[in-house]
Amino acid sequence: MADSMDKVASRYLVGKRISKVAGEVRFIKDRAGDKGEWAWGTPGPSQREITQDYQFDPRNLKPLAKTLRAALSALGHAESAYSTFTKIKSSTISPDGSLGGRGYIMKIADMRRQLMNAVEVLSAVTDTLYDELRAPHWNSKVQEQNSREREEVKNILSDAEEIKDDPEGWAEKEEDPEEGSISEDQDDEPGPRGKKACQSRSVWKLCRETTSVANRYLARRG
Repeated sequence: MADSMDKVASRYLVGKRISKVAGEVRFIKDRAGDKGEWAWGTPGPSQREITQDYQFDPRNLKPLAKTLRAALSALGHAESAYSTFTKIKSSTISPDGSLGGRGYIMKIADMRRQLMNAVEVLSAVTDTLYDELRAPHWNSKVQEQNSREREEVKNILSDAEEIKDDPEGWAEKEEDPEEGSISEDQDDEPGPRGKKACQSRSVWKLCRETTSVANRYLARRG
């Protein structure tokens, strides 16, 4: 009788898709067949498996920080695109509820869903990168960098922090040529509204900065 009860309990637990991770009972919703929500995957592991002998290279701090800043910028623009697009009534832009041309036709409802997927996946990626860069195993490596590298990483992370506060608001300022324009007074300000953001919109400022560096170099040579 006891064996029979155990079998029934086992079948019940399998049907509920219960997984145990490090003593933790987790109920996981299976979305494997839901193609419309590809950004919502099953939860990752509850903890990392970092061996004691693994050596983190401080030279990788800068590319990780740049990835975070770029992904946060993308998140802001994706949020802006989703917010703007969802406010448009389908009937005012399409007679058949679709957009695009031959080979690239999509239903407007699907486009909204895809943009939301983009926002979700970028949000998850940036949260992961943000947590990773704040982890003790990277913080301990900051002191192994030279002063120039530390300053560069500090500036990049400062940009990332500013974008993270309001990704969509930052993107809207970048997209608006009037509100997003950088004045001469802002030229030396840190963060995405100053020199460090010139790669996104103010190409002319990048040229000015490059010329300034070249002039200082030539002055020292002279």
